[in-house]
Amino acid sequence: MLDLISFLTQIPVKKNVRIEDVKAKSYLFPFVGLLIGVMVAVVAFVAFGLLGTATEIAALLTLLALYLVTGLLHLDGLADFFDGVMAPGSREDKRRAMKDDKIGIAGLFATIFVLILSLFAIKTVGVDLTAAGFDFDLGSFYGFASVFVIAELSAKLSMNTCLALGRGARGAEGLGTLFIRSSSPQKYLAALLSAVLIALLFTASCRFVIVFTGIVVAFVVSYVAKRKFGAVSGDVVGASNELARCATLLIWAVL
Repeated sequence: MLDLISFLTQIPVKKNVRIEDVKAKSYLFPFVGLLIGVMVAVVAFVAFGLLGTATEIAALLTLLALYLVTGLLHLDGLADFFDGVMAPGSREDKRRAMKDDKIGIAGLFATIFVLILSLFAIKTVGVDLTAAGFDFDLGSFYGFASVFVIAELSAKLSMNTCLALGRGARGAEGLGTLFIRSSSPQKYLAALLSAVLIALLFTASCRFVIVFTGIVVAFVVSYVAKRKFGAVSGDVVGASNELARCATLLIWAVL
């Protein structure tokens, strides 16, 4: 778990991370999502509780806390993914655009759009939770934890799904390929069951099914990746993480 936490977050729990250990235990991604979700929920709980009507600032602080915890690795993958998807030319041209160190206009637009959607979703959810009778107690915190834990579970389950769907596809190399080759149906089943069981602990209703949003997003992202690039890469997996979290937060906001 220390290797996984160090790899997927900015929490300094281990200096030297062994990629071999991380990829071998990728089925534990949902447990890292649990940790991230709880930490972000604490910030959201305090921010919306103390700032009152300044909900935009509370939402912004929550979003900032999210990326302070997780870092920008997957957000960079989101930008690279859309740069590749929107690039003209052959699959090789698209893969070259995705691997380019410079961020193009498509990647920039996608990143800003996802961040804005996430910000508005967090604000809406925060307003709904505080309006439902907020107090600095465990009950109110449980409401915030439900939202952000399930959003992160969905994001990590999306990553696991992309890894499973990427098996057998050719044409991509890099760190993501190492994870894809290390995945297996057994590991994916373990990740899926873990995500569902944790989600059940954080919902008092059938809303735990929202965690399956990550699977839907992963299928769409993987389908696009295979058509555009011929394979699933690390950037594709990172993009699915960001898109799944955003989609899950939007569903919470609508509900």
